[in-house]
Amino acid sequence: MNETSKPPFPKWVSRLIATGIAVFAVGFVGLAYWVTRPDIPPARGTAAPSQPPAATPADAAQLAMGKDVYDRHCAACHGARLEGQPNWQRRRPDGRMPAPPHDDSGHTWHHPEHVLFGIVKHGLVPPYAPPGYESDMPAFKDTLSDEEIRAVLAFIESHWSPEILQWRKENLETEETKWQQEGGAR
Repeated sequence: MNETSKPPFPKWVSRLIATGIAVFAVGFVGLAYWVTRPDIPPARGTAAPSQPPAATPADAAQLAMGKDVYDRHCAACHGARLEGQPNWQRRRPDGRMPAPPHDDSGHTWHHPEHVLFGIVKHGLVPPYAPPGYESDMPAFKDTLSDEEIRAVLAFIESHWSPEILQWRKENLETEETKWQQEGGAR
């Protein structure tokens, strides 16, 4: 560039744009981490006393109840085959995220049992999502009993592969046990 030519816009505009892009990128990565991390702390003192963990997927009566609950309350958004909504990892035009799948292709299995229980019972609100996060996930505390919530979670878990179940055992069991020993609330 010679001395007589001028840049297309002042340097401060270029810096402002670069700074804006950097701030957006950092914020986006932070939000993605926050929403998908498996170590979200449980809500303390906001719900009923600790409940026993969900029964194993081998409990046929619980699975039947869970399927019924899922069909009535979850399938409309999360899909009859737990497949979630299309493009579930991309924001919709209204800024909200589509319902994720509950099969191996989603991220439900990354979360400890008490977090999943809390999300179903209280909705996608703090501490299960960042403050101000808007979601279509309703709270079911006035609709489903704790037994029904545990049943629907057992039904969902019964669809996970042996590899996913092993990963959960290796990575989440210690956290879940510690949380229960500390008197966590659901």
